[in-house]
Amino acid sequence: MQDENEADIVVEAIEVLVNHILYVRGIYPAHIFKKKRMYNTPVFVSIFPPLNNYLTGVLRSAQELLRRRELQCLELIVYQKESEQLESYKMSTVPPGDGQLADDHLMEFEQKMRSAIYQIAERMNQVRKFPAGSCQFKIHLHTTQEAFIRLSHESQYQEFPWLQAQNQEPQSPSETVSLLPLAMVETVGLKMEVLLLN
Repeated sequence: MQDENEADIVVEAIEVLVNHILYVRGIYPAHIFKKKRMYNTPVFVSIFPPLNNYLTGVLRSAQELLRRRELQCLELIVYQKESEQLESYKMSTVPPGDGQLADDHLMEFEQKMRSAIYQIAERMNQVRKFPAGSCQFKIHLHTTQEAFIRLSHESQYQEFPWLQAQNQEPQSPSETVSLLPLAMVETVGLKMEVLLLN
């Protein structure tokens, strides 16, 4: 399969996983999500225009970086205060085009995505939910300095500008940190892990 098709498939998978995490963790009220059937399983997708606009901008940029083989990782960060990260969901990518999508009908990919969606829901049910409206989220795209500069100067991405983020590690060595490798969808080179700070 061509690089563009593989990038499209990976970005669609990331979009489903991001929506699923926002729904399962209760970052937004459940009523702004609509149940859809994707990968032969029910998933929840946002119908809230401001959230959808943000996600569309992020995913468009991620898709472009992925096509150029410059996207290393997409990270969804849940926080209460900007400097206090509560959870981090990292979706690492392997550049497309390495023959990973040998399955023309994507049956194996669909099965692994279905498994990943169920694993997220199952494991996140064991984690304490946040009080309604107490958290926010942001998405970081991990890439190279050169790719960041190129993306920030392209006119088609000017309406959704990117800023360079500072590295934020857990502040205190005494914090409890849980690292859960949640899911791996190897057929398209997508690996997800979760960092929970208690």
